[in-house]
Amino acid sequence: MIQFSKASIGKEEEKAVLDVLRSGWIAAGPKTEQFEQEFAKYVGVKYAIFTNSGTAALKMAYKYMKEEADCKEVFVPKNTFCATYSAAIETGLEVVHKLDPFEPWRDLEKVNVHYGGVKDAMICYLEDSAHRIETNDSLVGKIRIYSFYVTKNMTTGAGGMLVTDDKDIYEKCRLYWRDGINKSTFDRQHGGWNYTVEAMVGGYDGNDLAASMGIEQLKKLPKFTQERNDQRDLYNEAFNQDWSGNHLYPYFVKDEKEVDNLLFHLKDSDIQASYHYPGTGWLGVSLPIYPLLTASDQHKIIEEVLLWRKLNT
Repeated sequence: MIQFSKASIGKEEEKAVLDVLRSGWIAAGPKTEQFEQEFAKYVGVKYAIFTNSGTAALKMAYKYMKEEADCKEVFVPKNTFCATYSAAIETGLEVVHKLDPFEPWRDLEKVNVHYGGVKDAMICYLEDSAHRIETNDSLVGKIRIYSFYVTKNMTTGAGGMLVTDDKDIYEKCRLYWRDGINKSTFDRQHGGWNYTVEAMVGGYDGNDLAASMGIEQLKKLPKFTQERNDQRDLYNEAFNQDWSGNHLYPYFVKDEKEVDNLLFHLKDSDIQASYHYPGTGWLGVSLPIYPLLTASDQHKIIEEVLLWRKLNT
């Protein structure tokens, strides 16, 4: 069976995790701080906050937008994972899927989703970049979030990151991250025992165990990205498509009946594929694309898709 996705984990991540386990400190601490600093440098921003999921990063961003930027609703494209919506609703924001065609986007409430790694460069407040991690990637919005879920371009098992160039946003979101406490658990355990509680919110913090994986994965990310790009280019050539993302590769079809038909054909050929996202009008069957996908497996995928296309035209 050719898997839809498979994480690239090596001995470096194993050793890093084992070192943290042996250190006796696995909550957010020095490794979390190191990962945040190295990730911020990689993507070219001033500040980064490591969270326990991409959804947690979204919740922090939405909370800031509601409480500090006076947002009451957010404009989100239909074609995205449900977390982009649910995090906003849980935070108390109204989600608007579609504006009147004659009404311009309200930039201060707009969420861009970099679906499949294809960057949306329209002015916005928040960028949902769960599908995209690039070097020196200038911010379009005031805040950008990333996901390190196991299927993403790099992984910490779970985890996410909120980044910004705005010091006020960083300091407020860092307060949310620490359960509203003005000092981290690590600081309180190493001499800074006195603290105050300044907000009633929390549960977003990452940890050193996951961060140690992230540090090693970040070193490998340029290679991961190149391998994904090479696979995308091969798919584009085979299918005569012009897709620029590298997290998901959608093979476009005419209707939802063809979606089901192609997915069953691939399943019968021992190829896992997926569909993102039902009910949105998006008609792309997502094919495997990841560094551990072998050349022979990708050629088999291409052959089966072309065979399906021949049988259905």
